[in-house]
Order: sequence, then C-alpha cells, then structure tokens
Amino acid sequence: MEQYINSNKEYHWGDWYFKSHVMAPGFDYKAHKKEMSPYYEQRDFKVSMMFADYFSRLNGIISDRYLSMDVYYFYVIPSLNRYDFKDAYLDKNIYSDLFPDVKQPVTVIKNMHGIFYCNGDEINLDEAIAEVNKAGGELMIKPTVETCNGEGVEQIRDFSLDGLRALFSRYGFNFIVQEKVKQHPDLQQVNATSLNSMRLYTYRHTDGSYEFLYPFAHMRFGGKGSIKDNVSQGGGTCLIRENGEVDDKVFRFKSLEVSSLKQETGVEHLVVPNYQGVIDTLLKMHRRLPYFDFVGWDVTVLPSGDPLFIEFNLVPSVEGPQMMAGPMFGDCLEEVLGRARQVECTRVHTYKKLFGRDLQFYLHMQ
Repeated sequence: MEQYINSNKEYHWGDWYFKSHVMAPGFDYKAHKKEMSPYYEQRDFKVSMMFADYFSRLNGIISDRYLSMDVYYFYVIPSLNRYDFKDAYLDKNIYSDLFPDVKQPVTVIKNMHGIFYCNGDEINLDEAIAEVNKAGGELMIKPTVETCNGEGVEQIRDFSLDGLRALFSRYGFNFIVQEKVKQHPDLQQVNATSLNSMRLYTYRHTDGSYEFLYPFAHMRFGGKGSIKDNVSQGGGTCLIRENGEVDDKVFRFKSLEVSSLKQETGVEHLVVPNYQGVIDTLLKMHRRLPYFDFVGWDVTVLPSGDPLFIEFNLVPSVEGPQMMAGPMFGDCLEEVLGRARQVECTRVHTYKKLFGRDLQFYLHMQ
C-alpha cells in the first residue's frame, strides 16, 4: 500500500502522543516501529506494530488490530461523534437538564459563563456565597468546561465569606459546587479517600442498535490519600468482567508492571453492586445523545445500590482499555473502521481542533 488514508504527519503525531502519554520509560519502541499492521494496511491505514508490541506485553493478547492514536483521534472519533456539536455538550452544568431522572451528585450552586444558578434560578455572587456557606459539610468544587483527569477538583475547606469569595474568583467562569458523593462501601474499601468510579463504553451501531462494550469496562481508584481516581496520578485501574467482578490485575499508564489489587488494597473478590442496573441506565441515557455514537461514561454506585452518573466523555481515551483488554471496539471494529474510512481529515472536523497545539509542538521538535 503506497498511499494511506492517514498522512505521515498524522502517523508521526500518533507515535509522539503514545510515547508522551502512554509508553513506559525504557520500552524499545523502535523494535517494531517500521513494521506495519497487515490488518490496517488492508483497510488503507498506516499503523505501526509498535502499538501491538506494547499493549500485548501488558495483556498477553496478540493481535495486529490495536488502534494507533492518530487513526483513533483523527478518523474514528470524528466518524462516530458529531465534532461540530461536541463543544455544546461539554459543560457538566447541563447534565441535570439532559438526564433529570438519573441520580447525580447533589448540586448546591452552578456557575455558567459567569452567571450563578441555584435550583435553576439565577442568583448573584453574594447569594451564591451564602448558599455554599449555608450548605457547609463536605462539598466539592470543580470546573465544568474543557477539563479531564480530575483537573481542578478539590474539596472546599474554608467556608468563610472571604474564603468563598476568593475561591470563586480563582475558579472564574464555569464551575459547580456539589455535595461529596457517598459511594457504596464495597467500592469505597478500595480507597477510602477517592471517589472510585467506573468507566464504561456504549456504542450505537449503524442499524440504530446499542451495545455495551463490556470487555473494556474498568474501575479506577485513587492513590493513597487522594480524592481523585486518576490513574496517571498514583491511582490504578482494573478490568470489570461481564458479571461485575473486578479483576485483580492493576494497570497504570507509563508502566509495564501489572500489580495486584489484593496486595495493594487488601480487597479480594470485589463485585460491582447492581452492575446490570448500571449498564441498563447508561444504555437508556445514550438514547438521549443522538449526535454521538460512541460514549465513555463515568459512574459509581450509591450505598442504596442505585447507579450515580458523574460525567460522559465524547472523546474517551482508548489507551487504557487497550492496555487491559485488547484492541478497542472488539467485534465492532470492522464496522467502526468502515465508518472511519469515510472521514475527511481536516482541522475543523477532527481531534486536531483540540490538540492542534500539541501537533504544532511535535512538528516544531522535528
């Protein structure tokens, strides 16, 4: 294949992104870098076997179907999700309007584009400060637009009027204050200080049917003393099997070492409470997102057993799932690539719009 759908610039960006965000130090990425995946070549994409080499070392699944970062972000995502509509759904403050019947963290106040709201009514700054001061207790504040990996999430410690005024000033526009979630004790035992959430994926087929991509579901927990379940900041992640059992193997980015959940936390034979209820809820929620065929959901379980929705991701990373469970999309990959082959890769329609700065940085370094 002399002419590929993805350009050389995109191909090299995918390599750079992988090495910067996923690859463990010391991994010999050059060993298979020049070998091309036969599977992708037959479908007109240029994908290095470097990805297969790395991911298979972690999970033992040998395959030439592992997605490269450029093919996924520049072609797959734009073919599944309306990129020109994505930004309108980014604000976490609109979740209560999209899913009013789904349990979510209790909200005290919202700030949307600099305007404060409480229970759907517009309020001023002083009223917002008074509401948070009155609520007290364990409250969390987090930005609601263009964030990932738990950026900016913190627990409010100073409830004085001056302290809250300074806090709101620091966060500026677009944030939310919510009650700290009380999660199910079975999940809390993994790490008591963090909200230990699950990342699950749903996919809408071209025939309109919906599928829960169960091989790639995983639970994330925070590092000791952390309030965030961030895998890249000391936490870990484990696969969730189809019946809700959490696998003992713990994976982390930038590491080829696979540890044990039992040895790290003392937790043995963990089963996600009401796992089928969680899946059914997410499949129902996906039907309310007509412009997006692939969604990554962050969710946990309340002490009552009810699912608690945290947020959804319209550009969910696939690096972690491929580390644990093999090539992303599994049996759906053939259909997905058929759709991806139709994408015109332009700055407007693809992930370049969001990662243009990284792309320019990479090209500048060459």
